[in-house]
Amino acid sequence: MATRPIKIVYCSWSTFKKEEWAIAKDQITLPSAGKPLGQLFDCQFRDVHTTEPLLCDLEAMVRFKIASAYRSVQVPCIVEHAGLILEGYEDKSYPGGLTQPMWDSLGADKFVASCSTLSTKAVARAVVGYCDGLNTYTFVGETKGTLSATPRGDRDFYWDTVFCPDGFGGKTYAEIVGSDRKGLIEKMKVSQSIRALQKFMEHRLKNEPSLFPAL
Repeated sequence: MATRPIKIVYCSWSTFKKEEWAIAKDQITLPSAGKPLGQLFDCQFRDVHTTEPLLCDLEAMVRFKIASAYRSVQVPCIVEHAGLILEGYEDKSYPGGLTQPMWDSLGADKFVASCSTLSTKAVARAVVGYCDGLNTYTFVGETKGTLSATPRGDRDFYWDTVFCPDGFGGKTYAEIVGSDRKGLIEKMKVSQSIRALQKFMEHRLKNEPSLFPAL
């Protein structure tokens, strides 16, 4: 007897996040269950306006963000926020939550130039926040890599054009994705966002088993 996936309200406006989930749900498995994510969970995206303070600390930032999301939807939900952490600045989590506003203000070339004066190595960090109405949890996913000297690739998804994950010969996320589905699958296999999402899903399976049919 087939089991129905559990509905998860994912508060995000991002068309890129929706595109990535459409790939990940069939191509990425949850280790503990050995099944594709989409067989276990049904992410239902809602275009919810969220607020968060400008902080380097991504986890602290996401705790504010998920609180505002829950106030809007009034059901258990998740949010996600990601940023880059430069090598040598891990204790300050820099730029972390400031990555997006810096990118928006400086543009790709000046962003890379400003970061490269500090370090060319970085970790892409994503934090998924989950609120069940009583408690708030955060789940962190990371991918190690380097910063490209110049933006490369055509995928206009923030710093995908400058972050080069380890193991891909210096290609940026945008170059890995390219223009076909196969490239996006390859990115999803090492994505910090998917790693954070998997940790959240593992938490749900382990800590709220009554919500799930037998696997």
